Amino acid sequence: MKRIFACIFLAIGAITANADKWVKDAEPAILEVHYTRIEVYDTTMRTSRFFKDPVILRVGKDKSVFLGAKRLWKDSIMAVDPATFWEIDRARVMSDKRDDTQLLSGHYWNYIYKNIPDGKVTERAYFDMEHWQYTEDWEKPKWEILDESKEIIGYQCFKAVTDYRGRKWTAWFAPEIPVQEGPWKLCGLPGLILEAYDNKEEYRFEADGLTQNPNSEVGIFTYDERKGYSTVTRDKFFNNWWKYNHSNFGAKMNAAYGVGPKATPEDNKPRIVHYDKEETNYPHDL
Repeated sequence: MKRIFACIFLAIGAITANADKWVKDAEPAILEVHYTRIEVYDTTMRTSRFFKDPVILRVGKDKSVFLGAKRLWKDSIMAVDPATFWEIDRARVMSDKRDDTQLLSGHYWNYIYKNIPDGKVTERAYFDMEHWQYTEDWEKPKWEILDESKEIIGYQCFKAVTDYRGRKWTAWFAPEIPVQEGPWKLCGLPGLILEAYDNKEEYRFEADGLTQNPNSEVGIFTYDERKGYSTVTRDKFFNNWWKYNHSNFGAKMNAAYGVGPKATPEDNKPRIVHYDKEETNYPHDL
């Protein structure tokens, strides 16, 4: 185990030393926010079937990126030292701890880039054994600010609501931090969003802490495309995800990570998923 931890620290050093080999379009971050993302993956069993992931929002002068902290760690090590990653993963498997908390790359595998390219939003994700991406016009939510307030991680926050991409969202923003940003695609309020959730509470984002003007060599970045991303339309991106989660193969892969019912060899019918994405206004056909 000591050797594994030593590999981790060596890999982190390699990431810094070799950042120029796997990162492009870098922009220094002026703010980094850490959230906990909660996703209910089976709405028939809300209190027991959910994921909790550490996620990160990095904000630059003109751009931002939102991503899973564990996924960033996994992709970073894989980019500069795949052998180290697989050694760590083998140690995890051999430890026989295969519950949800032990998934090395976490459960949130998306990267969301706002204003990359200019005026656009680009999202990248891995599912169905393939890397996918799409770019769309940057559509910001239209908020109604309400006369309610509360304190979150030491900041006075105000409540706002919106109908956005098929869900009703509530957000709490801090005018003391005059950045019109927030988790996921939520943005456009006169202050940083520190908490947000949809009205069904299938998705929730809760800020744990933040650093202003972080000392980071890599701020807003995009990976190079050596992995070979399949570029599709936004509707195709989400419809592909929907089809994958309704397939027997998707059910088996999800079951391997504790998601949903296990598929059986004699079961040839599509599996029904009991949750949807943060945004639901896309084709749900099979």
